[in-house]
Amino acid sequence: MGLLTTITFRNDATSTLRENAEIVCQGIYLAQCGAYSDERHRTFPVGSEANPVIIQKPRHADDTTLYMHAGNTVVDVFEAESDWAVDTFISEMEYHLKRLKKLKAERKK
Repeated sequence: MGLLTTITFRNDATSTLRENAEIVCQGIYLAQCGAYSDERHRTFPVGSEANPVIIQKPRHADDTTLYMHAGNTVVDVFEAESDWAVDTFISEMEYHLKRLKKLKAERKK
């Protein structure tokens, strides 16, 4: 199996990304080549936008990774840096786990 690279685009920069497609493509290519693999994630400027793209480090296809979109960013839940972040992730995962269990029970009916 190969590697997977997760990339998040901030939609408020859509027109800037389109106007600078070559820079965006180069950033994606570098991410896929592992250029940002030493960091949790990396942003790079495009046009007048300081950080319209969030790149997670490449993961092996056999890895299991959970990402959480929160606020205006996305974070690997296992790389949380504060108690607040860990508590938030736990709370959100508990909420979504309840929803998934309810959905599964409804499908069995």
